[in-house]
Formats: sequence, structure tokens, C-alpha cells
Amino acid sequence: MSSLNMNDSNSQEKTGFPTKSAVLISRVFNPLYVAVPALLAVALKVSSDLLHGFLWWLLYITFSTVIPFVDLLVRLRLGKVSDFHVSKKEERTMPMLYNIGYLTIGVVVMVVLGAPKAIVAVGVTSLFLVVISLIVNFWWKISLHAFGLFEIYTLLVLVFRSWSFIVYNSYLLVMLAAVCWARIYLKKHTPLQVLAGAIGGIVLPVAVFWAFGLL
Repeated sequence: MSSLNMNDSNSQEKTGFPTKSAVLISRVFNPLYVAVPALLAVALKVSSDLLHGFLWWLLYITFSTVIPFVDLLVRLRLGKVSDFHVSKKEERTMPMLYNIGYLTIGVVVMVVLGAPKAIVAVGVTSLFLVVISLIVNFWWKISLHAFGLFEIYTLLVLVFRSWSFIVYNSYLLVMLAAVCWARIYLKKHTPLQVLAGAIGGIVLPVAVFWAFGLL
């Protein structure tokens, strides 16, 4: 049984402030964490009142974040994955398959309970993100950090739809740039893998929202 390692694998091979900064950025801005406050903002925006917004958010993050997070911790404890970011491509298949299952259940529950269309669209976007990542992962190691974070940012822009949101939250663009730099600096991804994740994170939400008639 391995110890629970939440660091990037092989990050110990480098030392110094840039490396420590890159590891910290990767850890703090993991899409699983960033999704929690971001999706709360989305749920409150599209719901009829604060209570319903909070309840829809709680339901969504249960299947999109909480259960996958616990699943990952268990896999770390059992030694099924080497690090918290699942940096090794060959270790990503089973966690992704389980995440597809969790998200599918979550989307079905939200539809049955009558969740706002925008929240269901967010769930479908996340589901397709994992499906696409799984398929690509058989041949190539796309950046899940870039894919997930750009998806979250694009969803926020699509839901709030105002230049003021983009201007007042310009620090989010700094976060995106910092995470892309960190993944490349730590040699977890090539620039092309990060770029592919970023493009996918923008195109996918736009496509799903268009399919749902929300654009």
C-alpha cells in the first residue's frame, strides 16, 4: 500500500522557487477545486432563488466533484494512481470511466428533478469533457488542467454574458496562464498538449450550450 502522495510525480527532481511555485499552482488550481465556487456562481445565477441555486449546486458537485475526489483519494491510498493529478497517462483510464458513470448519474438525477436547463448543460459539458479526454488519452496525454479550467471559465462567460464579468474577473485569465505555464514547466505536458486542452475547454461548452439552445 502506497502513501498518499498529492504531489506531481517526479517534481522532487527539481528544486527552487519556480518549481515550488509551479507545483503549488498545479495543486491549488486543480479543476476539481476551482469548479466548486465557480459552479456555485453558475447555479445561483440561473436558479429562481438562492435556496434552489444552493441545492442544485450541492447536487451537482456531489457527482462532479465530491464523489470523484473521494474516489481519487481511495485510488491514491491503494496505489492505483501515482499522484493526485494522475500524471501518468496509463493510470487515467479507470478513474475516467468511473467519473463518466458518476456524471451520467448526476445528469440523469438533475433532469428527473427538473434542474434549470443551464445547469443540465453544465453537467453534460463536464460529461463530454471526460469522455473526450478518455478517448484522446488512449493515444495522447492532453492536459486535463487546461481542459477543465478553460471549460470552467468559458461556462462562466456563457452564463454571465457580460463584458463587466470578464473585466472584473480578469484575474481568472492570469490563473489560466499560470496553470498552463506550470504544467509545461513541470514537464507534465508539452505546449501542444496544453494548447489542445485550452481549445477543447473553450469549444466544448460553446457547442453544448448551442445544442441546448442557450446561445
